[in-house]
Amino acid sequence: MATVTFSNNGESEEVENGADLKEVTKDAGWPIAYGCEDGMCGTCVIEVEEGQENLSAPTENEEQTLSIMGLEAGKTRLSCQCKVNGNCQIKSV
Repeated sequence: MATVTFSNNGESEEVENGADLKEVTKDAGWPIAYGCEDGMCGTCVIEVEEGQENLSAPTENEEQTLSIMGLEAGKTRLSCQCKVNGNCQIKSV
């Protein structure tokens, strides 16, 4: 099990390892907007405040989109592309 914390409101959700972060945020009702849900539009950009190492590696689409946006994969991610593999704390930007 892993804990995902949304620092914008301090809420946390317990999830299974391998959980889709997009589904976690939607199920919890956290205010993260989603567009294409395929890592191409950049609508769901988040800041990973803690636990970057506990999220899946960035996809090629995600890296390209973040680069176009002038952001670097790692601390900044697209939540639609992340799988949770351990505790993390995220923030909507």
